[in-house]
Amino acid sequence: MENPAEIQQCILYGAGLWGACLVFLLPLERKQHFALRVCASAVLIPVMSLLYFVSDGILQEEIRAEILLILVSYASASAVFRVCVKVRGFEMWYCGVWGFVTNLLFLEFGWMVGGKAGFVLQGIVFVLGYTVIGFTGARWMPEKGHYTIGPRQMISAWVLCAMAATVGLLANLGMTIPPVSVMLQIYCVTILYLQNTLFKKSSMRKELDMIHLLWHQQKEQYRISRETIDLINHKCHDLKHQVSAMRTIKDADEREKYLQEVENSVQIYNAIVRTGNEILDTILTEKSLLCENSGIHINCVADGALLSFMNPVDLYTLFGNAIDNAIEAVRKIGRKEKRVIDIMIYERQKLIAVQIVNPVENEMKFEDGLPLTTKAKNGYHGFGMKSMRHTVEKYGGYLRSEVKDGCFYLKIMVPQKEESTAL
Repeated sequence: MENPAEIQQCILYGAGLWGACLVFLLPLERKQHFALRVCASAVLIPVMSLLYFVSDGILQEEIRAEILLILVSYASASAVFRVCVKVRGFEMWYCGVWGFVTNLLFLEFGWMVGGKAGFVLQGIVFVLGYTVIGFTGARWMPEKGHYTIGPRQMISAWVLCAMAATVGLLANLGMTIPPVSVMLQIYCVTILYLQNTLFKKSSMRKELDMIHLLWHQQKEQYRISRETIDLINHKCHDLKHQVSAMRTIKDADEREKYLQEVENSVQIYNAIVRTGNEILDTILTEKSLLCENSGIHINCVADGALLSFMNPVDLYTLFGNAIDNAIEAVRKIGRKEKRVIDIMIYERQKLIAVQIVNPVENEMKFEDGLPLTTKAKNGYHGFGMKSMRHTVEKYGGYLRSEVKDGCFYLKIMVPQKEESTAL
């Protein structure tokens, strides 16, 4: 490779790869001394130019040399992002894909427009192309200085990167004509951009679903709190009149009758649940008051301290949904003596076991271990059960449910954490 035009092509390859990385670096969250890091990463230009220059001589088979160049180029582009910006998870490798395929696209396009002799013209193509991408896609795709990349998106990005690299490889080996190569590269970049957009929209839909769920839970929480306050106000109002009436009663039997009513009124104190976990106590007490007003009896044997490691929001999501579902089912039962909900939390073989049992009269259908909701398909009951399973799995546990002997069993097992062993 002694032709000056070919040497210029080597320099253009190294500079183009670094420039493509720079375009996608700028909108991301930067590390300290960003400018120095970017300048240091410019070592990529001579390194990749040199590799491009000598790649044909490294291995006797040209195709193996081209494959080596592709792998090193992609790894180097990814490393630039690692050095200069704050990346997490698959983000470094995803940004590397964008730097690599963008360089390939404009390398092919510049080759088609300027040819080997048009070094200046090819350079202009790179500058104009990178400027357009820098003010459009490179700014539009990240959110708050980051890409949120999951395994599925990363795998599909790698597939597209491999397709773009294959097109570039065939072009370098003279197996395709430049216009076809450029069109295929544009196709790969377009699909990669659309893929990013689709995954972002999917993530936004999930966020909106969670916001709707939280809004619904807050609305339900307000309704329950309102009912609890009304219950307490009603009992206090009755108690006030009963105490006033007792002052004027002389008959012992009648006075005993009123004393019994007063005693029943203060039974609200029995609804206060103490498990050793303040958050769980609040949830269970609130639900107990609601159950008392609905003629439902709750039996609770719970060591709440075992769950002290759980996030309060997760604890409320888990038990709030579970008990609300049980209350909803028990309310439909005609016989009052069967309106019972049993809650147990205990330790078993270094696992925390949670079991919530309530009678059911209607036949239930299950899918993937969860009951199918009897509400409309867009109801929150089914979404709530999935949310509960997601919460349990976040702590390395599992959730399953079944109907046995006319009762619905919700069973949760979570690995015990060290900090939860102290009572």
